[in-house]
Amino acid sequence: MVRTTEHHTDESRRVLWTSRFAGPAALCCLTFAVLFAVSGCTGAGQGTSAGSSETTGTTGGHMAGPAALVHVSEAAVKATPPRWVLTTPESAVQSYLDWTSYAYRVGQSVTASATTGPGEQVRIDSYVQYNIEQKRLIDQKLDSIVFGKQSSGTTSTLVPAKEKWTYSYLSTSQGNKVVGGPYTATYDTVYTVIKNKNGDWVVASVKATPKGTVK
Repeated sequence: MVRTTEHHTDESRRVLWTSRFAGPAALCCLTFAVLFAVSGCTGAGQGTSAGSSETTGTTGGHMAGPAALVHVSEAAVKATPPRWVLTTPESAVQSYLDWTSYAYRVGQSVTASATTGPGEQVRIDSYVQYNIEQKRLIDQKLDSIVFGKQSSGTTSTLVPAKEKWTYSYLSTSQGNKVVGGPYTATYDTVYTVIKNKNGDWVVASVKATPKGTVK
């Protein structure tokens, strides 16, 4: 899990998620890159059943578009992937896939930024913002990945892979109703992986070739 804000201090000032439940006693905090203040309980007259508490997120400060109001379940916010492992090109790709999937689900591109280079972070941010403008989030699961033979250059390593995914589109409104899917997709991908200034492997770019139709 992400346990510090060391990678994202600027972003944490830009984005604040607050519970739709009133009163400071109802709030607990999860701090990771951005500040999520989420409800720890449900109450009478709030329009939800027990166990279905949600956060209301205002996405802002993105490079690709204006702020927007997004509802995300507390369970989705708390379902963070394992902490990223950036010690090898393959582990960096796996962490990138885990954290970009999480970013797409909660509508916050900054959560994946420890696993990417600057250019790829811009692309992820643009895609998150595009989906939010379409009033949707993506809930995706990597069903399988098979890595091919790596090719190393002077400044980067190419990591080929074959991937199969299952994904659905969810409404950004309360309840996150499924508005498309589930679908499946298969890709031949090539990840360009580089070392950042900290000596960690991160994904600089991705070339994905779909095998069949992607909705």
